[in-house]
Amino acid sequence: MRWKGMPLEVAPLLFFDVETSGLRPDRGAAIVELALLGAREPLLLWKGTSAQRLQRAQFRELFAHVREGVIVGHNLRFDFWFVTYEAGRLGLAVPPIRFIDTLGLARRLLPEQADYRLVALLHALGIEPDKPLHTAVADAQATRALFWKLVERGKLRTLADAGMKQLTWTHR
Repeated sequence: MRWKGMPLEVAPLLFFDVETSGLRPDRGAAIVELALLGAREPLLLWKGTSAQRLQRAQFRELFAHVREGVIVGHNLRFDFWFVTYEAGRLGLAVPPIRFIDTLGLARRLLPEQADYRLVALLHALGIEPDKPLHTAVADAQATRALFWKLVERGKLRTLADAGMKQLTWTHR
């Protein structure tokens, strides 16, 4: 597969985070912020409220980027749960997603670490966030810094080395 062997320095990495109004979309919580960052520039920034939800236009833009790149985020299982729930609310199919979760990567490369929350990993690796965490943009930027520090620490070279996986959704 051409993606797995792609060198990290040329891979189209997309740093991603969502902030939510709660912990469970099936109990009324919603995405209230979304950030998708390229190597240096923001690609999609959205901020709403639990009443002002993501709409088709934002999902179309997000999915267009997803088709072309590799999502990098921290604890993506949580983020993807919200994205798929919200997309399903609008009747949209989620495309296959190539992704690297820095949570799993940190567990693999830092087995001695007791706490794998984003803030704890940043602290353990000496990374000072530019902005306070717990906004989608700040967390995506912090995840980008964490990812590159983990790449350096693990001497990772390719997407496969970084543990890239692919999610393919089954549609009924």
